[in-house]
Amino acid sequence: MNFQAVATITRREVRETLSDWRIVLPVLLLTLLLPQLLVAASRLVIRFVDDPNLVSALVPFAALLVGFVPSSFSLITALESFVGERERNSLESLLAMPLDDRDLFFGKLCSALFTPLLASYGAMVVFTGLLFLVDPAMYLGAITPARLALLFLMIGLLALAMVAGAVVISTRTSSIRAANLLSSFVLIPASLIVQVEAFLIINGRWDVMWIIIAALAVLSALLVRSGLAGFNREAILAREHRQIDLGPLTGLLRLDEGRRTKDEGRRTNDQYSSSLVVRPVSAVRHILGIMGREVRETLSDWRILLPILVLTVALPLALVSGVPFAVRFLESQDLVAQLVPFVILLVGFVPSSFSLITALESFVGERERNSLESLLAMPVSDGSLYLAKLGSSLVPPLITSYVGMLVFAAGTASAHPQIYSGAMDGVRLVQLLLMITVMTVVMVAGAVIISSHTSSIRAATLLASGILVPMATLLMTQSVLIIARRWDVLWIIIPALMVVAVAFARTGMAAFNREEILSREHEQLNLQHIKATFRTFFSEYRPAGISPDTYVGLPFSPRRFYQSELGPLLRELRLPILVAVFAALAGLVAGGYVGSTYRVRALDAALAEIGQAPGASVPLALLVFANNLRVSLLAPLFSAISFGLFSFLVPAVAFAQIGYVASTLATRGGSLLEMGAGSPLQFVLAYVLPHGIVELPTFILCAALGLRMGAALLAPPKGFTVAQNLLWSTANFVKVWLLVVAPLVLVGALIEGLITPHIIAWLY
Repeated sequence: MNFQAVATITRREVRETLSDWRIVLPVLLLTLLLPQLLVAASRLVIRFVDDPNLVSALVPFAALLVGFVPSSFSLITALESFVGERERNSLESLLAMPLDDRDLFFGKLCSALFTPLLASYGAMVVFTGLLFLVDPAMYLGAITPARLALLFLMIGLLALAMVAGAVVISTRTSSIRAANLLSSFVLIPASLIVQVEAFLIINGRWDVMWIIIAALAVLSALLVRSGLAGFNREAILAREHRQIDLGPLTGLLRLDEGRRTKDEGRRTNDQYSSSLVVRPVSAVRHILGIMGREVRETLSDWRILLPILVLTVALPLALVSGVPFAVRFLESQDLVAQLVPFVILLVGFVPSSFSLITALESFVGERERNSLESLLAMPVSDGSLYLAKLGSSLVPPLITSYVGMLVFAAGTASAHPQIYSGAMDGVRLVQLLLMITVMTVVMVAGAVIISSHTSSIRAATLLASGILVPMATLLMTQSVLIIARRWDVLWIIIPALMVVAVAFARTGMAAFNREEILSREHEQLNLQHIKATFRTFFSEYRPAGISPDTYVGLPFSPRRFYQSELGPLLRELRLPILVAVFAALAGLVAGGYVGSTYRVRALDAALAEIGQAPGASVPLALLVFANNLRVSLLAPLFSAISFGLFSFLVPAVAFAQIGYVASTLATRGGSLLEMGAGSPLQFVLAYVLPHGIVELPTFILCAALGLRMGAALLAPPKGFTVAQNLLWSTANFVKVWLLVVAPLVLVGALIEGLITPHIIAWLY
């Protein structure tokens, strides 16, 4: 092997990968921010769940998850290793290089492996290092050097197996779309392996993990060898796009008189005219006509239909046949019964996530098949066209999910009734069906938005990770809740996802514009333009919706901001401020209810310390300042990708803690109107009011800014694009944070560190 040639190809590919912002930005988020979220979530769950065994199970599972998610996203570089060169018209020059086939294949494999390994190991290092720094007791109670090494080895081999499989797919397909469709045969088994590993970790079966590692090593070697054996330059150059016609089945599903052509890439205006005859009919007929054409097209593509049949019928039946093996392996029917609800949910999620490719292609696929202009020229309203595309994208994943879930449930109930009845009933089955429905709607609605705002299938696939990765993370979180039998929490997740689904659908319809789609060229990240727009919004204030081109161009002036801009900005933020106040009141009421009804053991130590004044000192004030500054900065930034959720939680959690302590003291006999050691009134006057009079309004303002950033993605005001709306809200957040929030946080921290301890000592 020519190692110099392999290194040359690897460097070339890595440079190209690291120059694409659509890959680099999500990788950075998953590598740096996701571990911080999981550290915070792990500590929160362990604090409030009274289970001594939870630490040893949850922390390694989180470390495994934080390594798997970035590698699964980075798989796109492997899927494009060869077929991407074809679509970028650089395949011939690549294959003409004076290199041995073996060197070329290994160069592509190494370059495709670089990003997943770097992202996964980086995320795991951030997670474990941060957890060790902030909570060493939790880290040492769950992670040993041997376990940590095993987790790193597991993720490395899993990434190698996924990348090798993806590169093999890339050498045998003729388009990125085809590669993405077939990638489910890599991602689905990898996700199942992670689920098995999570189950083994939760049950403390670390010894079995070594068997999985050995199997992954063998599988990786076989995939690499298969790729080398089947790699042929001439076959890659000569490969054409292939499709099958289902004949009678397509005819049965024909919803109008149109006939579709067999060549997927040559749909013309005549096809649209025949598939949807324009008549003065209702919008519903138009929507159903477009939906019918899309469904027929989906059911005529073997690369979609074959995996769907496998995932809908073969996979559930295979899992049913594996139940006896699981019982013998675990030596407990109860443990297997605990897994049945999660497997039902997983069987529904897998085909729906695979069918997401139809939603990603809803608009951008028409562009690449040269049929977008014909579609957008149809005499239907924007709303009808968008709803038709959304509906047609929902039909395949919902049907496949329902069928797969019911096949597995019926098979398990008939073949193993005792195991099925041990964890399932009619209500839980309905709950799981509702869960997969809202999850699918969220994924599809988000994917259609992406498809309408990108100019290539490659770009849509890259950005789709922003939907698929959070939903996969949610699925893995649900696995823990199901195993822990916390069905009450699952009922809370369902309406929360409904809100997100409605928000996605509303955003898509509000932002859909035919002219912008037709005029959109290949998108590039113009950093200079973004910087100039941000500087314009930052330098002077104008209401949202006013184009940056009409700004006067005034220089930034703190004096002008305080005198004439802060007031109008606060008036424009009145709705987010009201939402933040509602969050605070809701948290106060919820905390009061919990304190008067339940006992949270994790807060017993804090309650016992009431009356013990900390020593007033500058280091204490600096510590409080650093913590509050971090929260005030990170919560709004995370809100930009969570529709304001994190900013909503900041005042809700803060006031919930106040309500919990006050109501607990009242339940223990403390008077609300009289002073005393156990008085809620004295607690508020001593521990909350001195610094809270500054900090609490400050965090409500900060939460309002974060809510505005989260809402920026939902419905941009007239005159703004989504990007301009996000830049406007971000620029004003930075300005208010620097000139208002940070100074007030400093004042509040000085009061809390230097004055509040004296007031506590005086009152107690």
